[in-house]
Amino acid sequence: MKRGEEFPDERPIAGLGGGQGEFVSMSQSNLGDPESLKEAKLPRRDFVILPLIGLLTVAVCLLAAEAVAGYFFSASRDDSCRTRDPMIVFRFRNNCTANAKPAEGPWISYHFNDCGYRTKESCGPKPPGTTRIVLLGASVAEGYYVEYDDTFAARAAKQLTRELSRPVEVQNMGREQCYPTCVFHRIDEALALKPDILLLAVTPSDIERINPSEMAARYQPMLRLRSSEPGGKQSFYSQVQDLLGQSHAAIAAQHFMFQNTQTYLRLYLLGREHSDYLRTPLSPAWEKRMDAYEIMLDEIAGKARDANVPVVLIETPSLAQAALLSANKMPPGVSPHSFNERLNQISSRHGIQFIDVLESFKGGPEASKLFYIVDSHMNGAGNALVSTALVDQLMKGQHEALLGRNEAQQPGVSKSGR
Repeated sequence: MKRGEEFPDERPIAGLGGGQGEFVSMSQSNLGDPESLKEAKLPRRDFVILPLIGLLTVAVCLLAAEAVAGYFFSASRDDSCRTRDPMIVFRFRNNCTANAKPAEGPWISYHFNDCGYRTKESCGPKPPGTTRIVLLGASVAEGYYVEYDDTFAARAAKQLTRELSRPVEVQNMGREQCYPTCVFHRIDEALALKPDILLLAVTPSDIERINPSEMAARYQPMLRLRSSEPGGKQSFYSQVQDLLGQSHAAIAAQHFMFQNTQTYLRLYLLGREHSDYLRTPLSPAWEKRMDAYEIMLDEIAGKARDANVPVVLIETPSLAQAALLSANKMPPGVSPHSFNERLNQISSRHGIQFIDVLESFKGGPEASKLFYIVDSHMNGAGNALVSTALVDQLMKGQHEALLGRNEAQQPGVSKSGR
């Protein structure tokens, strides 16, 4: 069969001679056609529509993430138990109950006794044969976002009651945002409860709120709550933290990302001013805060001595301090003990027992299991470690006071013991 008969439908294109090169020439000719190039370009409206579609997609994804995170990481706080106080801005109402839920934890209940303290026992006259400890401090002392029985104050009271075979109560005057100046204002109120021991709880975050330039006005009523910076200004770290704290999706992302506490540490240490209490030596700004705190601590110790009540200072660790204890490699110039060593020096100069519970976190669970990792407050497990170390060191340093044998409990005995 001839070639033309085998492929009867194949015909050469007129004028091109049917050759391969001629087909190529045709394609090249089409590509060079101005009309073809115009068809390949996007219409101008697409330069607007496509980015808008992209932004809309991102917005829908973010809204969906926020909605899902809001379901699993919802937070709520009932502040109805707050009441205005002319000296310390606010306190808690007597015999009041409120509920709260942290984004990273379950609902918890706050109940305040007849003096507005977070304690089950009455703040009335101390029952005979009972040891009374009065606790002062801010949110960690209060047991922020922790059920009452899981707070270190309640745990310590139960453990001491068992070990001493006598009732021990902790009148917990801890109140969120009651930083050192607020504690300073409440000493007379605390001593009026006739305690056997005055226990002060402090954290690096509390000391950060001290404004050394305002020390001359420390006797005046507090007109507002202090931020971490002089003049009420917040550090960049605090501003970013507050911004992220308003987004459920951001909280969820941080919660999972910071389960690796080394990642948390790397970011935390970028905020130099905020984290300088971990530096060795302390930065000049932190030294000024510590000097200001020592002035207040000296006056507190003086009032307590006049009432024959021993003072104990306990530092409850920050998440960063606990995380550093398990760090594979310590960053240069950084130590989890710097802050505590400085507090110990100050306490020793004023006859105050300093309780360092940091080492108890070293052999415990990972820091992410002991704190609300984004909120940074200790959870119940963290409070348990603090309680155990607190009881152990109180038994060693304040055994006589725990048994009610300090001079404050012996009417008619002079300060000299004669």
